Amino acid sequence: MDLPNLLSQFLALAGVGALLSFLVNVGKTVGLVKDGQAANWVTGLNLAGLVALFVLKVFVPSADIGEIDGLAATIAQIGVLVLGLVTQLLGSKLAHASVRGTWAIGKSFSN
Repeated sequence: MDLPNLLSQFLALAGVGALLSFLVNVGKTVGLVKDGQAANWVTGLNLAGLVALFVLKVFVPSADIGEIDGLAATIAQIGVLVLGLVTQLLGSKLAHASVRGTWAIGKSFSN
């Protein structure tokens, strides 16, 4: 396998790109990726992905890259949904805490 062919295969992997973007967004959410560093993380993860693809093609030449890309896309989609749900639940909790005890909207009828 030659490098230009390998590079063109890697660039066609939209699912892997979505997964890498999701991972960087999770990193931003948990504070691992700081403001202004996302491009560096994406570049580093893309380089690691290219190396992983190269190693995979050397040791398992029959590996179906399209199937792996589809799996990566599915993981990214599920991850985005879960991260969105967690963010929404935490946001609701923070909104409730900020208005608790205020007249009309912050009234609670439980003990």
